[in-house]
Amino acid sequence: MNIEVVNQSYTPTYGVAVRAQTVDRDALRVDGIVRGESASLTEPETGSERQLRRSNLSVEVVDQNSSHAALRVELRDNQTGDPIFLDTDGRLAPLGVDIRNGYITVDDQRLVTNESGVALLTVNSPGLYTATYHPGSWLSHNPAYVTETVTARWHPLGTLDGWFALIFNAGWQLIPFFVMFYAGRRLLRMLGSENFFE
Repeated sequence: MNIEVVNQSYTPTYGVAVRAQTVDRDALRVDGIVRGESASLTEPETGSERQLRRSNLSVEVVDQNSSHAALRVELRDNQTGDPIFLDTDGRLAPLGVDIRNGYITVDDQRLVTNESGVALLTVNSPGLYTATYHPGSWLSHNPAYVTETVTARWHPLGTLDGWFALIFNAGWQLIPFFVMFYAGRRLLRMLGSENFFE
């Protein structure tokens, strides 16, 4: 991995963080943190190495009718199956539950999960909904997680209630046409259709 030389003002740093699946510490070399200076690789401080894991993000439609649907978004650790509790508001965690920074987006809406790793969202427009997990900084969490994306589709005609509502609404809108058709046929019978066409 090569890091470009900085030719303008910068904020001083105390080191470099590297994210990789495997790291060969003997082959790792750092040059040029400060121009003209070299640095040797030192042993990491306690806790500076992080596990990097995949999460298990799922989204499903749990309740729906012809006008809206409730989406259930669940976030769990892919390795252990434990729920991932997200926080952006500084909430206090229940005992034994680890709170993580980060959030989930469903289209333009941000969600955080509860201690069960679940968030609920009500939507009222049919379509494809994409949920994306944006984990907090991998430098401050151990284990750290990578971004995960899943999708769910909702349409009112996906249920029997949706079809019933469509037929019912179409029926109400067609009633005036049936009334006019019936009245026209009765009027023709009263006038005598053979006299009408002469």
